[in-house]
Amino acid sequence: MLEQLDKPRHALTDSQAWAKVNWPALSVVVVWGTGTVALKFLLGVFSPAGFLCLRNLVGGLILLTVVALLRPGLRRSLRVSFLPLLGLGVLMGVQMLGFVIGLDLTYANEAMLVFSTAPVWTGVIVAVAGLEVMSWRNWAGFFIALSGVALVVLGAGTTSSSVAPARITGDLIMLASAVLYGVYMILSRPLMQRHGTLIVTAVAMVLSNVVLVPVGLGELIATPWIQLTSLHWVLVAYNICVGLGYGMIMWYRSVRLEGAARTIVYQYLVPIVTLAAAVAFLHEQPTRWQLAGIAVTLGGVYFASQRRDSPQPGPVAQS
Repeated sequence: MLEQLDKPRHALTDSQAWAKVNWPALSVVVVWGTGTVALKFLLGVFSPAGFLCLRNLVGGLILLTVVALLRPGLRRSLRVSFLPLLGLGVLMGVQMLGFVIGLDLTYANEAMLVFSTAPVWTGVIVAVAGLEVMSWRNWAGFFIALSGVALVVLGAGTTSSSVAPARITGDLIMLASAVLYGVYMILSRPLMQRHGTLIVTAVAMVLSNVVLVPVGLGELIATPWIQLTSLHWVLVAYNICVGLGYGMIMWYRSVRLEGAARTIVYQYLVPIVTLAAAVAFLHEQPTRWQLAGIAVTLGGVYFASQRRDSPQPGPVAQS
């Protein structure tokens, strides 16, 4: 049953993918876009490593419990793949740590936009490694996406903000996290084909705590718990249970029921939802240059990602 998550029920062309609203995927887009803003708010109380330690311990166990219930005998089937899965878990832990640290230092809308270039880096890495040939359209999309990111980073206003204490550093760290996610997608592909995407994601998330617990447990314990309001606890539950639990499961269910084409195109909406939520709740104010950069970046990512046989991008939000 669970292994069917990576087998689309039907295939659609890119033009057909937008012909009908894919409501499950759209709901996940809203969850991930708003979840990034919620995470940015929570970083006002939690340290990046401390919150990740909490999120991946609880969220990883939730995901693993779900897939274990749906897939009896999971432990036996994964036993031979433990070491590769452990390596993926370590990589995921480092990548996620970079994501949250970058988000803590920059604006939420900039962070999500920079991270949305992850599929581009996946294509570039496999092309440089000689695993795949990128067309001129792919390379053009790559440089267009980088130009859009440059517009977003360099087109910011001059006013300082405590919301983004070191935005350039944060953007660079987020870019490194996007590259690491591209590496993760390439290295995880054989295991995903063998065991299923959701299973590999759940196991890798649990194993990412090999990195996150030593780094973040002390900071998690030192969290000023007395300062947490009911809103903080609601957002913690939203980020873990809804963002990770609902988001991951519904995304891969959508891939199975609606097809990869009608699901993956929705990932381009996540930075837009993040932007709208950041403006509404964090009072971030992007400039005209930045808005233009967002459009250019998403267009470049779209063209750079159109390849016949490449690792299908997994959920890039909330990573």
